[in-house]
This record gives sequence, C-alpha cells and structure tokens, in this order.
Amino acid sequence: MNTRRDFLRAAAAVLPAALPWPVSMAQAPRRRLIDVHHHWYNTELLHSWGRDSFDPNWTTSASLAVMDDGGVSTSMLSVTLPGIWKGGDPAGSVKLARLCNEGMAQTAQDHPGRFGFFATLPLPQTDASLAEIAHGLDVLKADGIGLLSSYDNASLGDSRFAPVFEELNRRRAVVYVHPMSPGCCTSLVPGAGPGSLEAPSDTSRAVESLLISGTLSRLTNLRVVLAAGGGTLPFVADRFVRAAVGAGKKAPEAEQSLFTTEALQAALARLHIDTAGVTFPPEWAALMQFTTPGQLLFGSDWPFATDRECADLLHAMQQRFGMQPGDVEKIEYLNALRLFPRLKS
Repeated sequence: MNTRRDFLRAAAAVLPAALPWPVSMAQAPRRRLIDVHHHWYNTELLHSWGRDSFDPNWTTSASLAVMDDGGVSTSMLSVTLPGIWKGGDPAGSVKLARLCNEGMAQTAQDHPGRFGFFATLPLPQTDASLAEIAHGLDVLKADGIGLLSSYDNASLGDSRFAPVFEELNRRRAVVYVHPMSPGCCTSLVPGAGPGSLEAPSDTSRAVESLLISGTLSRLTNLRVVLAAGGGTLPFVADRFVRAAVGAGKKAPEAEQSLFTTEALQAALARLHIDTAGVTFPPEWAALMQFTTPGQLLFGSDWPFATDRECADLLHAMQQRFGMQPGDVEKIEYLNALRLFPRLKS
C-alpha cells in the first residue's frame, strides 16, 4: 500500500466479508455525520512545505463531493502537519497562520453550515499566538483552535505554552490536537514514514506532558479533542498517570491536589477523541476500554481517507462489538453538536 487511502479502501473492502452484516454496506442507511478531522490547505501553505502540489490538490468542490458521498453535513477544517511554523522565518510563519485562518474562514462563510474550522496558531511564538487566538475566535468566528502535538520538539505541556493554554481555558475553547512528526524522530526506522508510529506517539507525548505539567488537571474548562484515536494513549494512559503522580511529589504543596490519581484520571476522562484511522478491531477495543462513546467524534482525515470509507469502517465496528445505535449516533454527530452548538440551527 502506498498511501493511507489505499489502506483504508482495502480494509473497508475486507472487513464486511468477515462480519455478520444484516445488510450490505451499499444498502446501509446513511445517517448524518459531522467530520472533525478534515484538512484544508492552499497554494501558500503547500509552498511553505516545499511542495507545489498535493495528491489530491485540495479544492472546495472536491471536499464537498466527498462529504456528500459520505453523508457528512459539516466538516471542521484544520491545517495538518507540518503546520505553518518555520523556525528560520518567524515573521513569515505568523503571516502564514493569519492567511490560513482567513482562508478557512472564507470557505466556511461561502458555504454556510457545511464547514467550520479550527484556527491555527504560530507557536512557539506565544504573543503572536495569543493575538491569533483573539483574531481567530472573535473576528473570524472559528469553532476552536487547532494545535499540533509539538513545536520545535517541545510538547504542549512545555511552560512556554502555558499562557496560550491559560487563555484557551479562560475562553472555554475547543482545542483540537493533531499529531506532529517531531524532528528528533522522523528517521529512526529507515524506510518508515512518520505516520505509522512517530506521529501517533507524539500525540501521546503531548498528553503526558500536559498531565505532568498539571495543565489538564488545572485547566478544567479546556475541551480538548485528540485526533486519530489519541495516538497510543489508550495503551499507555495508566503509565502516564503513574508518571504524573510521581512528578507531582515535587510540585508546590498548593498544587498537590492536581496530581492525585483521581484528578489525573478525571482529566483523561474529559478528553474527546476522533476516530480517524482507528476503526479496526484492536485499536477499537482499546479505545472502548479507555473511554466511552460519549467522548468520541467522527473523523476522516480527508484527503488521506474519504468520509464514506471511514463511515463504513465505523459501522463495521458497530457490528463487530455490538454497539448500540444510540452510541453510534453520539460518535457520528451528537457529541459534535454538544461541542459546537451552532450546528444545531
């Protein structure tokens, strides 16, 4: 398989044959979907990545066609890795963040109800990021803020990012965390791309750093959505809790309550997680043990997978694990309506 799209298509073709389907997938009813993991890019962003094209090139019409085919009513647009930041050009990175946010906002404005977006930030520039939070949420009316799991090899719990999280907590913002491929670890296995292990692991490192710093326990107004199943988090969450309890022993006495097992587990339980790329039996079983359907959101990772492919795989998990229709509806759109109540109108 050359791409994630190839892999998902193959899996969608194989899974139904192995499961007790009441109807074929072609006959299955299409229900309302809200896709929270739907990427956007433009010429300027591609140029900053050193690419003049992408496979496929993003267009609004192509995005809408995929959404219509998969039964998606609304998609939340976001910038994927490697994001907008270039350490050698901080001023250019700040300008690119604004350009991308205005582009996503325009797409949402041009197609009312079909798109929302997560405004991207020029981290690790804290002051510029605070300004972009204000512009994105107050002026452009973004549905939330989109972050990568690390910036310049610093995970999100780094003290430099604390003012950003304090402001997002004050605003009770939705914070969408997409995996990054950290510069330290992109070539540890020759021939392996970062998407197979390093990007998912970076999401987990971000969560661990937010736990150890006390950020998740302290800032209870944050509504954090982790992309792509939360990376490896469902497999290692208990280890993270133990590590954070140990780290908390060195914290000031006034903060000790943030590092109890109960406080840390409650912080993890508040996390929302999207389903992009993890609707396969082993991953799904771990996810169901880690969290509940009330915390899961449908995600596709377009343009790396289509909404129809991902919806079919979600329905495969419904059959395999005997999920109740009400729980599937929570994942498909009801949980998103709680996070984004404007979509109810």
